[in-house]
Amino acid sequence: MPRAPSRSAARPVRTATALALILLTGAHLPTSAEAPDADDQAAVIAELQDRIRAQEARLERLEALLAAGTPERRDASPILQPAARLDPALTAPDSVPGPAAASRFRLSGDARLRYEYNTSEGAQPTDSRGVVRGRLAASYQASPDLELGARLVTGDPDDPNSADVSLSNFNDDLQVSLDRLYGRRTFGALTLTGGKFANPFRRTDLVWDGDVNPQGLAAQYAALDTGATQLQANALLFPIERSVADADSIASGLQLVLDHQAGPGWKFGLAAGYYDYELEALGTADTGDTRTNRLDASGAYVSDYDLIDVIASAAYTGLGERWPVQVQADIVQNLGADDYDTGYSVTAALGRASTTGDARFSYGYHSAEADAVFAAFAQDNIPYGSNYLQHALSASYVLGEHLTLDATLSAYRIKDTELVPVSTEDWQQRLRLNLVSQF
Repeated sequence: MPRAPSRSAARPVRTATALALILLTGAHLPTSAEAPDADDQAAVIAELQDRIRAQEARLERLEALLAAGTPERRDASPILQPAARLDPALTAPDSVPGPAAASRFRLSGDARLRYEYNTSEGAQPTDSRGVVRGRLAASYQASPDLELGARLVTGDPDDPNSADVSLSNFNDDLQVSLDRLYGRRTFGALTLTGGKFANPFRRTDLVWDGDVNPQGLAAQYAALDTGATQLQANALLFPIERSVADADSIASGLQLVLDHQAGPGWKFGLAAGYYDYELEALGTADTGDTRTNRLDASGAYVSDYDLIDVIASAAYTGLGERWPVQVQADIVQNLGADDYDTGYSVTAALGRASTTGDARFSYGYHSAEADAVFAAFAQDNIPYGSNYLQHALSASYVLGEHLTLDATLSAYRIKDTELVPVSTEDWQQRLRLNLVSQF
C-alpha cells in the first residue's frame, strides 16, 4: 500500500486548496480603484491567513474521517463521502435474472439423422427412407426441492411412441409439439412428479418404448441406500383417454427396484413391476395404437392388460472402465389374457459410448406374443409392437464430443401367423444408421 504523505508535505496542498475555497466563497479584496492604505492591506492579509488556517483545520478533520471510515456527518461535504456499497441482488432489474438464477436454468437437446433400409426374404419390395428427430428440453430449479421442465420434440403429436419424421418434400414442414411439461417436488426420500414427464420405471423396449412420456402423477421413494445397496419404489397413475360417454381409460403401475454392488467389479439389479390398464374409452385410438394386439369384431381389445414385468441385470467392470460387460433379461406375462400372454427379451453388451473413441457392441433376442404387452406403448424398432420374433445386432462409436455414430441390424418376423391372415413366416431385415449430436 502507498505511504500517506507527511503532514509537512501535505500542508502546501491543503493551503492551496483552502485559498481556492476562500476565493470561490467570495473573500472581499479591495480593487485597485479603492486605493487601500497600509493598515487596510495588513487587515486583509490577516483575515486571509485566519481563513486559510480554518480551512486547513477543516480539511484535516475530513481527511481523518475518511481514513477512519466514519459514517457521514450532517455537516460533512457530500462530495467527499464514500459511495454506499449496494447489494447487486437488490439493484438488478426484476426482468434480468442474476447469476444465481441463471445457474438454476438448464438447456439440453439432441438431433438425430437416420438412414433406414428395409428388405425381405419374400416378395415384399425393398424400401429406404431418411428420418430426422429433434428434441429440445429446458428445466429450471426454482428451489432446492422444486424443478420445472418442458421439452419440444418433432414427430406426430398423436403417436405416443415415436418422435421420428420421414423426409418427404411434399410434406415440407416438420411437426413440432410439446411432449413434456412437468413439475417435480422432493420431500426428503419421496419425489412427486406431475404433468407429462419421462417414464419413472426401469424399463426395456419390450414393455415401454423410450419415446413414451406418461402423463398424470408419478411417485418415487428411496426406501434404502446403504452405499452398496439401494431399494426404490416407483408408482404411476396414467390417464390414457377421457370420455364423457364411457368410463375413462386409465393405467396405473407399481415397481420395486433393487441394486446391489457385490464387491469390486460386479453390480446386480432386479426390478419387479405390475401395470394395470383399464381400457374403457378408445375413441381416439387408431391402428397405429392398437397395432398387433388382438381385437374383436367391434374393434375392442380381446384381452385385459394386467402385466407382471421382471427385469434382471448384471454388470462386470473388471475388463477396464471402457469395456464393461452387461447382461439384461426381461420377462413379462399378461394376467388379463387367456392366451398369447408371454414375452421375453435377453441382451448382452460390451463396451461403452461416453467419450471420444469409445465403442459399444450388443446383441439382443426378443419375443412377444400378441397380447403379452400393451402394443401402443411398446417398442417401435420394428413394425410390430407384439406378436414378433426379433434378432438385433448393434454397434456404436463416439466420433467426437457430443457426436455418436451407431448402426443396428434387425431380423424379425411375425411369431403367430395364424392371427394375421395376410402374414407369412418370411424374415424381414431392417438396417438403421444413426448420426446423433447432443448438447
